Formats: sequence, structure tokens, C-alpha cells
Amino acid sequence: MSEDTRKGTLDGKNRLVRMENDSLLESQGPITPLDVIDRLHERTPPEENVQDKPFVFVNPTDRLDSLVSNVFYDWNLPSPDIIISLISGTRSYTAWKHGDHRAALQKGIIKLIKATETWLIDIGLDYGLSKTIGDAVRNEQSFRRSVDRKEVFARGYFKRRRHGITLFGIAPVAVLEGYETDDDSLDNYAHRQDKFGLNASHTHYIFVNGKYKEAKKFRVTVERELARQAALRRSPTLLQEKKTPESDVKMTVIHEAVPLLAILIQGDHVELDQVLEYLRNGFPVLIIRGTGFLADVLAFAFEEGKDRLTASKDLEQLKSELSKKLSRSFCEACMQSDTDRIVIRDKIVECVQLAVQDDCRLITITDSSDDLVDIQDSVLTAIFASRNKSMNSSKEQLRSDFLLTMRLNKPGLAESKVLARDEAGVFQVDNQLFEKALIWKDREHFIERFLDEDFCIHKFLNHSVLLRLFRRGEDNEFFITVVWEQLPRHHHDFQVDESFVTIGLNVIVQKLTGLTDYVSMFELTSSFLGRYVEDEYTAERKAMNALMLWALLMNRFNLLRVLWKFCENPIPTALFISAMYRGLAKHCSAPSLVSQITANSRTFSGMAIDVLDMSYKESHARTFDLLNQRFTDFNDKTVLKLAYMSKNKYFLSHEACQVWLNWLWNGGIEITETWESRIPEEVKLILSALFIFPICAWIRFPVKNFARHKLESMEAPAGDVTDSSRGPSYSVRQEAGDRFHIYPAASAQSENTERLLLDLKTLESRCKKKASYRSILPKSSSHGSYVNGMAFWKKVYYLWTTPRTKFWMSQVFYWVYLGLFSFATIMPTCNDYDLDVAVVIWTFFILLEILLRTVTQSRHGFPVNLFRRALEIVFMSSFVLFVSIMKLQFGLLRPHYMRAWMAVGLLYMYYRMMSEFFPMNAVLGPMLYRIKRMVCVDFFLFVRLSMPFVLANMFALQAVMYPDLPLGAETIRKGFYRAFFTLFISFVSEIDRKEDCEETRLTNTTDMCWVGDYANPHCPHIGFSTYALNIQFLVIMRLILVVLLNALFAATMIKVKEDAEHIFKYERYGTVLDFASRPALPPPLTFFNYLFNGTVLVMSKFNRMNDRQKANLTTLRMVKLIEKKAAEKRSTNSYSYWMGLTKEYYRKKVKEDKEKKAMQENITRLKSMAEEQKLAKNLINRLSDKIKEGEQKLIAYMESIKNGMERKDIPKESQSCVNVLSRVSPYPGTDIKRYLVADHDVLWPVKMDIYEPPYYSKPVEDFPTDEQPFTDPVITVNINALSTDPLLRCWNSTCLVGDIFVDRRSILKGLDGENLMYGLAENGLPRNPVGRTGLCGRGCLHRYGPNHRVKTVVSRMKDGKLMVLVAKGYPAEVPVLFPKIALTGGKSVFEAVCEIFASMLVPVEDMEAKGTQWETPYSVEEMHSALQAMASEGAETNTDHCLEIEEIYGGYQDDPKNTDNAWLELFVWHVHILPDAAFARQRHEKYVWKEPVTIRNASPMEERILEMVVNKKGSED
Repeated sequence: MSEDTRKGTLDGKNRLVRMENDSLLESQGPITPLDVIDRLHERTPPEENVQDKPFVFVNPTDRLDSLVSNVFYDWNLPSPDIIISLISGTRSYTAWKHGDHRAALQKGIIKLIKATETWLIDIGLDYGLSKTIGDAVRNEQSFRRSVDRKEVFARGYFKRRRHGITLFGIAPVAVLEGYETDDDSLDNYAHRQDKFGLNASHTHYIFVNGKYKEAKKFRVTVERELARQAALRRSPTLLQEKKTPESDVKMTVIHEAVPLLAILIQGDHVELDQVLEYLRNGFPVLIIRGTGFLADVLAFAFEEGKDRLTASKDLEQLKSELSKKLSRSFCEACMQSDTDRIVIRDKIVECVQLAVQDDCRLITITDSSDDLVDIQDSVLTAIFASRNKSMNSSKEQLRSDFLLTMRLNKPGLAESKVLARDEAGVFQVDNQLFEKALIWKDREHFIERFLDEDFCIHKFLNHSVLLRLFRRGEDNEFFITVVWEQLPRHHHDFQVDESFVTIGLNVIVQKLTGLTDYVSMFELTSSFLGRYVEDEYTAERKAMNALMLWALLMNRFNLLRVLWKFCENPIPTALFISAMYRGLAKHCSAPSLVSQITANSRTFSGMAIDVLDMSYKESHARTFDLLNQRFTDFNDKTVLKLAYMSKNKYFLSHEACQVWLNWLWNGGIEITETWESRIPEEVKLILSALFIFPICAWIRFPVKNFARHKLESMEAPAGDVTDSSRGPSYSVRQEAGDRFHIYPAASAQSENTERLLLDLKTLESRCKKKASYRSILPKSSSHGSYVNGMAFWKKVYYLWTTPRTKFWMSQVFYWVYLGLFSFATIMPTCNDYDLDVAVVIWTFFILLEILLRTVTQSRHGFPVNLFRRALEIVFMSSFVLFVSIMKLQFGLLRPHYMRAWMAVGLLYMYYRMMSEFFPMNAVLGPMLYRIKRMVCVDFFLFVRLSMPFVLANMFALQAVMYPDLPLGAETIRKGFYRAFFTLFISFVSEIDRKEDCEETRLTNTTDMCWVGDYANPHCPHIGFSTYALNIQFLVIMRLILVVLLNALFAATMIKVKEDAEHIFKYERYGTVLDFASRPALPPPLTFFNYLFNGTVLVMSKFNRMNDRQKANLTTLRMVKLIEKKAAEKRSTNSYSYWMGLTKEYYRKKVKEDKEKKAMQENITRLKSMAEEQKLAKNLINRLSDKIKEGEQKLIAYMESIKNGMERKDIPKESQSCVNVLSRVSPYPGTDIKRYLVADHDVLWPVKMDIYEPPYYSKPVEDFPTDEQPFTDPVITVNINALSTDPLLRCWNSTCLVGDIFVDRRSILKGLDGENLMYGLAENGLPRNPVGRTGLCGRGCLHRYGPNHRVKTVVSRMKDGKLMVLVAKGYPAEVPVLFPKIALTGGKSVFEAVCEIFASMLVPVEDMEAKGTQWETPYSVEEMHSALQAMASEGAETNTDHCLEIEEIYGGYQDDPKNTDNAWLELFVWHVHILPDAAFARQRHEKYVWKEPVTIRNASPMEERILEMVVNKKGSED
């Protein structure tokens, strides 16, 4: 964009021109917002610079067509899919009631921006809804920048297509900060302080000059022009559809290319005018109900009035309801008079009338909730509902709307709101729509619908389209990080060119699965052009294969499942996909991705098994036809070969595959089974093969397997009468040949019937006597299901060419070979020449058979492990060559080496037998796999773990035990022997003392370099280090590592228990084909096979037979049988069958998923009901407890009222204390609630059924530091269990703990006038003598038991009135009326009285003095003297008697701090100043003189003290 366009305004010709300067123009012309932008630039960060944003300045009177056209061109704006205008007020905007709803709206708008090219338009201010949207856009922009930087850094390239962010701010200049204007331009709407800055997150700005309301209405015109020109750019034919060629009269718009939608949130009367303009122009409005103000009022009016605007009575009622609604919900500043209210009401009614039309609705309402995250649903619904039927049914509009729903991935709305209105069926899926559905992620529902409508993939897909799919496909992370690395030459260059689809795809497929030329771009493109290589069906199948390969490499698992549903070969395709995923999992580095890819592989493997199972249950013949089918798309491999190549053990374990293998294993023959025969089938087979003649008795050849040997006598003779009701093959004559046949018309009294019944009775009686069944049952007829006319030599041929016969005969001859080999190995070397030659010749024939078999299997595509076979051939060749050379050159090496090599060969041949013959055994096969797993995995790990210990101790033990042994091969051998074989035996005897070594013990080694104790270096050194090292090595090896190995073996046995059976069946396939490809005769009889084949080759070379005869004679029977059973091509009906079966499988899966989902929902519902029941039960329990507590409180309150009424007329001194304040909850300074105690339950003698008060003792460390020495510790156990502690044992007495005096005596008086002896509770702590308080423990008091306090009351007479000295600021600032002191640390009552008096009255000369020094009084007389001295100190006339001192109270204090184990006891002393005394002190500034009658809100105890003082002085007066 040019600089001229970025900063500009309009001239007289509506062109964008550059301003002469960026400063504020002081002329009379229009003022530009450049100064505002400059000021915003100073306050915004660099990345949000407003000056770098494109903007334009317009007037409401300007023409917009050329302006908008230039804006499109100069700003390079993308063509939008949707234009959304966000409407909200500035003055009426308030914070959302639910912050989550605002966040949901932000997420919904961002989702809309990500899915489509959306233009957002608002007022552009840094306030209200505009700021909310701007913040969301700013966060999205920041996120995109960070993601782009990470991608570039991680991959070295930048490739990610996203929709741009276009956020317009159409801002009235009148409300911008820095814009000086008069009040007229604000329309009495805003004041000078109602100015706002621009939101820097907007991408484009359009500034509108003029009055505020006019600018807001002009915004609608701007948006309409933007939508019109955007629609023309998207669909140029729209202009022709809007105008007739004869005139300029516009026609009805038949489709809407770019919809414009307004969203209303809150708002006031200005936004009402704006909404009215939208509706007049036919634009839909989406109202967010629940945000308040205009949105709620308009939503209410539309809901109430959309169905009753026709009747005038209903209209008046609606207006009345609206008036009430406006007065409650609308902005009061907008309705300064009744006229304003009426105008607003009428505008709202007009909005409803405009919105409600015959076949469309222009207003849509959605609620403010968390569902605003999916606001695109409401947006689409509002857009579709705003069009009339004729527009909605047009072909162009249907396609546009469907594309919009596909962009937003809303298949439900596409079905219900778009396709449902296509009554004429004009909508057709084209290649462009299908390609977009493939490129965009998660559009499987759309693709499935396209394929359901028989969309032809081969007419869509060619090599260019496939290349474009790889280049433009969304979410290509997997393709880049996993698939692309399979092509090393493109590792650092992400550029998908044509060579990738023409060559690279086949390279990847071959690398992962071993299949070559899977896709052909030539055939794909030829089919796209209509030039089919084969036919249309083949072209569709191969196009589907290519498309599924793309989905697989892009890791579109769900899309792959949808495409698989419509493929023609579901089972081999699923196996191929499973193999591809399994191969890709090996190249993934992230563990989570490996797990995902592995799960995908298992899913498709399970799908193949499920479809196979469905087919097998429906039709065995069709299933076996599939298993024998060769598929050209997969290199002419059968399903079983694909499963074996992909190592899909679960597929090969299926019953159908195993039945097919059994048929191949038996070669079509059957072994007879009679009830009384106990001879195993294997013995019958071996004896029949060896002795030939048992074939007649034990071997049968079914007609179904040998149909071409069927005799003519097996056919139904001519003239047979058939029963048409039972089918054409049902013969009545066959029924007549039955021994006990009863004719339908037979008479019950005929002689024939009597004879038949007698024969049946005789037969049953003979069966009961356990007679021979063979003599009873009839002989098999010649018309049975077995071939009887086959030549005997053919029976022998078929028997010997059966894989089962080959297996057992090979095993028999192999055992003979092993016996001969074993005997030749154990014989002395000089006497076994002939045996060795026989072994070598036999081994040579085995080797030759392996070589030829490998060639045969490779040529016919049978599974063969070439690496393992190569190792076997190399070893056996080396064995034969070495033994042959040694026999020919006997003296070349020591005979022992020959014997050792023979032993090695014997071991190998014995071990080879396990891998050759054991896998076919149902018991030994799985066990062999377990052993293989334990040896190859567990034992290897054990060796790696134990090797450091073995090597370390090999050198360490040798160095310590034989320090003087010379270094050599013997030393190394001995060290390794000891370290390694410790796994099996221990060498404890080696560290025993030996007599022959003791004889060589050295006594003096100072004169020689010798380390050991013995002169013989072969004697082990015995010492502490020897024992320590041997012990640690034995513990590690024998007690730890060996036990660990056993644990690994046990864990493996458990782990592979289930897989072992599947792996056995999987390996069985390879074994069966291996024996099927072997010659009929085992080594060394294979010489005759080779002789026969050689003769055939010679005859063929001399043209005595043709190639067909040669192949027929030399090709193995089972190989011919397999190749013959495999059909080359299936019919169209077969394709339809498998596709139908796949869809049936999907239907069952959907049903199962629904059932599982319903079951899961039921379980969840039951769990929630159980949780609700549990919560309800807990709530009921709590309510019950609350009711009980309320009952107790009610009883207590009623008793309190009753006691208060009874004591109303009784003097207070005669009322008994019942711990009123001591039962107040919560406890002071805490949240602890006391146990509720009624008045009648306070006294201890009154028994309570349940009394469980809580415990609380303030920790000692929470007290002030100077008070902690005088505080008892926290006691939570029974004190009787503690040791004798004088601090806790001096109850009702005094004691001295260290230098601290503790007084635990109570000052309460008993009935006898003596001090009360309080009792102890069950835990050994003192018990409150007054009664229960509802709390046990020490509370916040210092001591358990009594806590003594002293209060001093000072009074005097002034003007004939009694005055008392009280604390200033009570009760707001200080908690007590009269000061008090705690008696701790041995302080006496008299000393405390003097301290309080000195603190309340200070000398006149020193107002800041806290008191004077006096001698500590220890008696009442000394206290009197001290107080008199303080009162007369500094007086002009010394008076010996100026004070009256008296104790007015000494006893229990009812206080909230009291507990069951600690309570307050109070001494109250009254000091009265005589009127005429020379008193030289005055009150401290913290105290004030007051009359008792003027004191309010005193505590009960202080009220009682005041009352006692007043009564005493009143009685004296």
C-alpha cells in the first residue's frame, strides 16, 4: 500500500490524496484525525503502532462507490466470505455479568476468523465491545507470530496458510480523543469528557466526520457498499444478474455472494437507529440476549410480537409491555421525557415489523452463555433465515451456502438449512467442492455425503490434483516430520514437486511395506482424461487407492476410515493401511505419536478382521475365494500374503485363515477316524506313506477336493423321480433305498409296517447290549462324497505331495539323520570314515534341498527369510566343505579339531530341528516363541547388565587372589573362568587354606618384590580383601542378578501368554507354505526328484515335450494347486458384495457405538444420581444436625427468656451466675464454636447424655514474649499419664517453679466460708467450679484453673455528683471500662492496686509520668499507706487521710474467655477521693471523669461494679 493512501483524506472528486502535513489544520475546512493518530502513536507499543495502519477519512455526504473501489485496490483487501458488523453503545456499555460469556464470545469470533475470511467491523474505539474484540485479535496476532517464529526455527522453512485478520474500525471523529468540537456535533449524546482513543489492534480505520448519530447511520451505508463490491469481486456475474440489458432497473438479487450480518450487544437509542437501518436494507441482525439494554428489549419485543403483529389489540398490548420494559431496562439518560420513550418504543415495534416477513426472519436471537464459543452456528442460522425462498432455492445460492457451512465445518446445518431446501435437486457436487473438503481438515461428514451420492473419484483425481493436495493440505505436521524424511534428498528442502508423486510415493510405499509400483500417475491421469487403461471400475479403484494413500500420509485417520468404507477391496486395503501405519510408527520420534500411529494400525487390522469374520459367518465359500484371490493393486499378492508380510498375527489367527491353512496343510486328503481305533493320525499317515497299502484303509480323497476324478456312476440315473418340493437334487428313489424308510401313504396295520417296527426294536436292543456298530451300521455306498475310482498310483502321488506328509516324512528321515550323525560323532575318529562320508552326503542333500527350495519360494512369492536362510546355507556349506577337506587331508589338522567341528555341526542340526518342526505343534509352538523371547530379549538384557560386574570382578579377584602370578593367557582364562561361571557354580574351595601352599609360606618379603604370602604364585592369597571381594561378587551375581533374570523370565511368560497363541498361528502360515514348496521326497531321497527333473529338462531340451508339459511335470502339486485356486479377476457382483459388507460393518459399528454411548451415558447418569443421592443424604444429615442445633438453641433461648423474666424483679446481687458470657460463640479471637449448653445443663451435677465440647488452647508462642514464662503449656493428653511436674500438680495450692511463683488457689468461698477447693476433670485438669462453658482447654488464658485479675475503680464527688474515672473512647477504642492487671509471677493484689492507681492519676507537674516509686505493699495497711503517700505527694498541705480504700468484690468473673478448665477470678478495689483532701494528682489523658448514669454499653460485670459503687456512696450520702 502506498504512503499516499495510508495517510489521506478525500478531495472534491472523492479521490484519496496526501495531506500536506501531519499536523492539525487550523483552517475552516474539515479536520483530519492525523493529530489523534500521532498522539496515539506516543502511547502505544511499537508492534501496535496506529500510524502504520491504513486509514481513510470520509464525510457522510461523499459518494462511496469510487472510495470503496480505491480502498479495495490500494489496501489489497482479500475477498471476504462473511462481513460481520458488531453493534454496541459507548455510554450504555457495561461490564458483562458473566466474564466467561465475554471470553466465550472472543473465542467464538477467533474461531470464525480462523475458519473463514471474515471481515469484522466495529466503532474502532479503545472501549467497550470494540476493545473486547480488539484484545481477542491482538492475542491471536501475537499467537500467530510466535507460532511462525517457532516453525521457522524448528524446520527451517515457512509454510502455513491461514486466513487473514481484517478488523475495520469505522470511528466517528466526534468521539475521538484530541478532537476539539462543539456540543452540536455530539447530538446531546456525549459530553466533552466522553472521548475515547482508538484501539490499536484494528487493522484498518475509516474516520467519519460529522455528527455522532449521522456518523453511526452512515456506517451502515459504508458497510453495505463494502459488501456489494466484495460480492462483485467474488462473483462478477452478480452485476449481470442485478440489471436488465434494456434498462437500468435493478432486478431481484437471486443469490448473495457475501452475506452481511449485524450482531447487537447491549446498545441504546443510537444503536436502535442503526439496527433499524440494517433491517430497512434487508440485512439480518443477530441479538445476544442477556447482555442488557437494547439487546434484551429488542429480543423481548421480537419474541413477543413476531406472532401477533396483525391484530391491533395485540399490537397495543405489546406496546404497553414494551413501555414497562423500557422503564426497567433501558438507559434513563436516553429517555428524558415520555415523548422520547414513545419514539423509542415505536422504533422497536418497527424493527419487529421489518424483521417478520412471510418467508424469512431478519432477526435471530441467541442467549449470552458459554455457547458463544460456537457463535458461527448462530451466524449461519441468522444468515439463512434472512433470505426468501426464491433466493434460497437458487443453484448459486445453494452452492455458496453449502461452501460456507463446509468452511465452518457444520455438516448438521448443511443438511438441515441448505440441502433440505433443495427440493428441485439442482445442487451438484463438483470437483472444486470435493477438493476443498479434502484440503480442509475434519470434513469427513461432507466427504462421506459426496461419496454416498456416487461421486466419481477417477474423474476428479489426477497427478496434478494429487500434487496440489499434498501442497495445500491443512495440518501437514505429520507429513513434514515423518513422511518427508523417508526421502533423504529432500530432508532440508520442503518443496513438493512432481517427482514426489511420480516416484517418491512408490519409494515410500516400498520402504514401508515392500510393495512396488503401488500407484501409477500415468493410469491416474489417463483415467481422468477418459482414456482408461483397463476399464472404468479399475480406474475408480486405483483412484481411490491413491486418495487413501494421500490421506494416510497426511495422517487423516478419520478421513481414511470414510474412504475405506467405499473401497472395493476392504480387507486387503485395510491390511495395507495397517502395514503402512506400522512402518510409519518405526520412524516417529515422539512417544505419543508412536502410540497414536500404532493404535491406528491396530484399528485397521481389527476392521479387516471384523469384515472377514462377517463374511465367514455368512458364506464360507466366498471367504475362501477371497483368501485365494490375487490382487493386482498389491503386486498380485493374496490377502494371506499381505497379512504375513505386514506381520499381522491377529488376522492370520482368524478361524477362516486357519481353516484355509488346514486345507492346504492336508493337501485335500482326509485320514479316516473310527470310534474304536486308537491309532494316532500321524502314525496312520507315516505308515501309509512308508508301506503304501494302508492308503486303502486310512486315507480318503473327498470329491470336493478331487472333482476331476469323479466317476459317472456318481451321477443320478436317468428316470429318477425327483421331489420338486425339496429341490431338483432330492430323489425319491434314494429315499426308497433306505433300510427303514416309511412311505407317507403306508398303513399302520400293514405287514410291511409291522416288520419295519420289529427291525427297529431289534436294532435298539442290540445297541443296548453294546454290540459291534460295524455289523449294525450299513456299509458306505459307492455314491458317497469320496472318490473310489482313482488310480492307486495317483493316491500315492497325492499322499506324498501333501504338506502334512512331507512334514512327518521329513521329520522321520531327519531323526534318522540325527541318529546317524550322533553315532558318527561319538565313534572314534579312526573307525568312522564311512559314517562321516554318509553324514556329509546326507548333509549335502539337505543343503541342496534348501537352496532349491529358496529359489522356488522366491520365484512363486512365498514368504521366506532370506537373511536367516543365507546364514543357514553358509554354515552348512562350511560344515560340508570343512569335513570333506579334513577327510581327504587327514593329517592337515589335529583330529580333535575335526571332532569338535562335528560336535558343533551336530548341535546345530539338533537346534535346527526345533525351528523346523516344533512350530507346527500346538503346544510346542507357543512355548518356542516364549523361549525365543526370553533368550533374545531378557537374557540379552541380563548379559548387558551383568557384563560390567563380570569384567570388573574378573580383574579385581585375579589381582587380589593371585597377585604374583605372571601375566599371560592362563591368567586371563582363569579370571574369566572364575567370574563367568560363578553364575552356575561357586569357587568357595579356592579360598580355603591348602597344606601344600602352607609349606611355601614366606616369612620375610622385604628383600624381594613379592606381594603374596606364598612363594608359589598359584596359591591364592587369603585375607580380608579376598573374602570381601568374593562375598560382594557372589551376592551380586547369585542373589541379585540371577534372581532378576528369573523375574524377567516369569514376567515374559505372563506378558506373552496371550500373544504366543497368535504368533504361533502367524508362524504356522510360513511353515505350511514352506513344506508346500518342498519336494515330495525328503533328503536324501530328493536325489530321485532331481533325477526326474533332470530327465524332464533333457527331454525338453531335445524338444520331446513342450513348455506346458515341462511346467506341469516339474512344478510342485501344491504350488499348482495354490495358483490354480487363485482367481485372476472378480466380477462386479463380488465388488458390490464386499462394498455392501463394508457398509454393513459400519452400520453395526455405529449401532454398537450408540449402544456403548448410551450405556456410558446411563452409567454416567447413575453415577451422577448416586452422587446427587449422596449429596442429598449429606444435606439431609446436615439439615438434621442444624435442626437439632436449632432446637437446642431455641430451648436455651427460651430458658434464658424464662429465667430473665423470673429474675426481673429480683435484685442482681441475689441472682445466681450461670456462665452467660462464658457460653458465647465463637470463642474470642477464633472461629471455634462452643458446644451448646442450656441454662439448666450448666451445673456439673446435672448429667448430659452427650457433652463433647471442642478443645482449644492458645499456643505459648502466640503470647507476647514477656508473658510466655507465665503461660502453661498446651496439654492434649491425659495429665495423669504425665510425669510428676510441680507446675501441673499444684492444684488448689501454690508452688515455685524455678524463680516463678504460681498461685492456683481459688478466691471463691464455699458454704463453710473457706476458700473453695475446685475439682479436677477426667483428664486431670481443673474443672470450672461454676459449671460448663461448651469449650475445654486453656483458651487464651495464661493458666489452667483460676486466672486472677485486679480492677481498681477511682471515684470522687464533684458538685454533689458522683464521678468515676473511666477509659476514654470506650467501647469503640478500648475494650474495658476500668483498667485491670493480671496477677502473674507472684505479684500481689496490693501491688496491682497501686500500679493501676498510679497509671490513672499522675502528678500535676509531670503529665507524662507513669507513676512514682513506692515500696511494694504486702498487706492492706501497707497498700493504704502507699496510696495515701501517692495522693498527698507534692501537695501544699500534707493530709494523712485523703482516700477511702475498700475491696468491693472478690470472686468469679463471667467472661467469654472462660473455659471448662480455665476461668477468670476478679478482685475489685474501690478508691474514693475525699472532697476536701489536698490531692496533688490529676487524671491521665487516657481517662476521663464521668457520671455512672451517663455510661452506656458497659459489660455486665462492669455494670455490676458501677452499681456497687453507686449503692455504696449513695447509702453513705
